[in-house]
Amino acid sequence: MKEFEKAQKNLKNDMLVLFILELIILVFSLINRSFSFFTLIFAVLLIIGYIYANKGEKVAGTIGIIVGILMMLTILTVDVIDFVLGLFVLLHSLKYNKLIKNK
Repeated sequence: MKEFEKAQKNLKNDMLVLFILELIILVFSLINRSFSFFTLIFAVLLIIGYIYANKGEKVAGTIGIIVGILMMLTILTVDVIDFVLGLFVLLHSLKYNKLIKNK
């Protein structure tokens, strides 16, 4: 049970930090008139994932996996920071999903 709580906390922290970063990026992109639809999608998915992770539901892990993979695909545009952050979310989501089955 303690291991699941730790995985839940890690996933919640990842999603909250990434949500805040996406909001900052969204604000700067609006200021610079270079709005990115993907930034908005990431922000929405991350806040939904955070809400589900807070409740301890499996959907949070699935959302985390999707966001993690999408963020890792940004390596194609030479965005190493998003790749690394996406990797953390992906790893924490996989662990969360594994442990929620044992809950």
